[in-house]
Amino acid sequence: MSRRRGTRRRDQAGSVSLETLIGLPALMVLTVLVVAAGWYVTGRSAVSSAANEAARAATLARGAGDAERLALSAARVTLDNSDLRCQDSPTVVVDTSGFAVPDGQPAQVTVTVTCVVPLAGFGVPGLGDQTVTATATSALDTYRGRG
Repeated sequence: MSRRRGTRRRDQAGSVSLETLIGLPALMVLTVLVVAAGWYVTGRSAVSSAANEAARAATLARGAGDAERLALSAARVTLDNSDLRCQDSPTVVVDTSGFAVPDGQPAQVTVTVTCVVPLAGFGVPGLGDQTVTATATSALDTYRGRG
């Protein structure tokens, strides 16, 4: 039994085409899942940064009303700069009860940012939009007036 080099056995003919036909869609789905996972991680990071920036901005205010306004503005600017487009407007909840604490006592401001990260557009069954929430707390200056 001698075989010539470069010839292929008849029972293997077309196996490369079949392997490609099976492997290519799987590779495409895997690629889409990796991109969607990256988008989700980017969304979590952006929402966390927005919460941190909003909490920090709120502590710079002299009163609760200004703190809410500054926190909302800081969260929106941070989300806009991250190129994350929340499906709905992001929700920013500011706990300004620390401004009611008397001067000289420790107090804090807590900000919670919620954003719906759009993942349904990737076309993967079972992969829907994800709600991402982050909370950050920042201390108010103990000896500064809190109006």
